[in-house]
Amino acid sequence: MTAAIDRYAQGDHDAAIATVTAPTTVAELLSGLERWIAAGDPAARERRGRVAAAFGLDAVWTITRSVHRADRENWDAWGRSTPSQADRVRLTNHLAYSYVPRWCIQRLGATGPVDAIDRTLWLAAVGIMENGSAWQVLRDDVLPLARKRLPDDPRVRLAEVLSRTNHDLGALRLTHFDRDDLLQDEDFPSSVTRRIPAAIRAFETLLDDPGLAGEVELRIAYLEIRRREWPLALQRLDRARARLAEPILLAATDFFTGFVHERLKQPDAAIDAYRRAHAIVPTMYNLAARLAALLYLRNEREEAYAILDRAFNAPVAPQELLITLERADARFVAAHLKDLRAALR
Repeated sequence: MTAAIDRYAQGDHDAAIATVTAPTTVAELLSGLERWIAAGDPAARERRGRVAAAFGLDAVWTITRSVHRADRENWDAWGRSTPSQADRVRLTNHLAYSYVPRWCIQRLGATGPVDAIDRTLWLAAVGIMENGSAWQVLRDDVLPLARKRLPDDPRVRLAEVLSRTNHDLGALRLTHFDRDDLLQDEDFPSSVTRRIPAAIRAFETLLDDPGLAGEVELRIAYLEIRRREWPLALQRLDRARARLAEPILLAATDFFTGFVHERLKQPDAAIDAYRRAHAIVPTMYNLAARLAALLYLRNEREEAYAILDRAFNAPVAPQELLITLERADARFVAAHLKDLRAALR
């Protein structure tokens, strides 16, 4: 492990990460990182801690994403996983998303100024934990430190609300084996729906930030959809569209808009919205299926078949829009890790 981290520190990133195999446990990874930090010159301890943190985040992200979801150990969208002991959890286990990022941010210290590398390490750790739905650990162990070090950072502010509301609400999307069921008409119990107004109020505290406002409106719209408040959802989606610039979130906004118009028995409006989203993400399975179905019913079958053919024969299936939204800052992790590699080189 220490030899691999040496290679990483020297800039041979991909080869270094490739030596960390899937059977590696979280404990083995973290103990190797500790040994590597301790083996260096005390004067270089701070830099070695940063390199070790970057290596740890890079390793857990690469390994978990390279293993097919059906092969991941004890993967469960509700956050249940066994075993729970860190010395037995492999890097393919859901809990690795909690243990490794928490260790990494603890190596950054609790005081002092935060530079660009530190901020990127923080945000990469937060994104990985959000990708694994580690909401309780994020809320209780990581974000209180992040708010001290990065008190005004908009992504940290949003992560704080996400971790609290998602922990309180639980899963708002059902999964079935290796397939994600997206935007279904589930009847959520009152124990969930009665908490949604409080979640909406929590998100509304972030609307004062121009950089967050569009995403926040989109997240509120999703909550309105989950409680079937169709007119309120459309109002939020219109506001989100006017404030968003990020293409994937714009696509999600129009996808949700199409879904709401379907529920309101407005197929033409649904098609218009789906077309806008499809122009951004033409190989998204769920979106392509919904748009094609509506076109087929409108007797535009040639286009419907072409849409399905392109989506279902794409060489790489993209992550579905709802999953991208739910996993929040995970959509930035790859870019954060790329920046860390360049900065630490």
